[in-house]
Amino acid sequence: MSQVRLRVSALCIREGKVLLIEHKSFAPEDPRLPESYWILPGGAVERGETLEEAVRREMMEETGLACKVGTLLFIKELLYPSPGMLEQGALHHSVSLGFFCTVIGGEMITGKDPEYPDDGQMILQVKWIALADLDHYNLYPPFLADYILARQPEMFQNALPEFFDSTQ
Repeated sequence: MSQVRLRVSALCIREGKVLLIEHKSFAPEDPRLPESYWILPGGAVERGETLEEAVRREMMEETGLACKVGTLLFIKELLYPSPGMLEQGALHHSVSLGFFCTVIGGEMITGKDPEYPDDGQMILQVKWIALADLDHYNLYPPFLADYILARQPEMFQNALPEFFDSTQ
C-alpha cells in the first residue's frame, strides 16, 4: 500500500438508536481481530468528490438512506499493523473523518460496496441499535461506544472535532 486513504463516516442517531453496519473483518487472517464488527456507515472519498458528497454517497450505497451532513465530530487514524508492530501500517493506513448526520429519507436496506463482487461483499447487515445496548456489540473503532454515550444526541450538532490515533 503506497498511499494513505481518506475515509468518511456518518454518525446518525434518532429515537435513542444509532445507525450501524455489521462489517466483515478487513483482516480475516488475523486471529486477534473479530470475524465481524459494527461500524458507522462510510467509506473512501473518491477523487474530485467533496467530503459531504462522499458521506451522502456512502450512506446511500450502504444503507439506502439519504442524509443531511452536519458537524465534523472526529478524526480517526488507523494503521494496520498497529503502531509499534513489525511493518507498522504496511497493510492499511487511513484517516477517517466522522460527521454527525441526520437521516432525511430513503428506505433502509443492507447495501453493497460497489468495489466488491456480489460473492465478496463486506457488509453483513444494517441496523438501528439502541444506545442502551451498545455494550452488547463489538464496535469499531474501539472508542465509538464511549464517545456516543458520553453525549446527549443534541450535543453532536455543535461538537468540536476530536482526534483519535491508531491506538484508540
